Amino acid sequence: MSDFLDVSGLWGARYRFRRTAPAELPVMAGNLLVAAGPPARLKVLFCGAASSLADAAPVVVEALKANRNARLNVARTVREAEHADIVAAVGPDTEAADLD
Repeated sequence: MSDFLDVSGLWGARYRFRRTAPAELPVMAGNLLVAAGPPARLKVLFCGAASSLADAAPVVVEALKANRNARLNVARTVREAEHADIVAAVGPDTEAADLD
């Protein structure tokens, strides 16, 4: 299994997420996904954006109780636009606009 996952937004842009453990989330802004299944049949269970991914770790831990595939991405105005695009495309079971 690859450490990277590319997700398409509703408007066709592709976003790259890297697999990580909650304890390894950096103290930097970014988007994160908790997803299940192979990339071709990916089911996004959670999609969030945070100004500190490390502070989002408790939310990620809760989401990971059902799945172990976390992905992340970075940058504020970009992250907000990416987040809206991804949520519109994948319709996750749970969504948080900002985890701070």
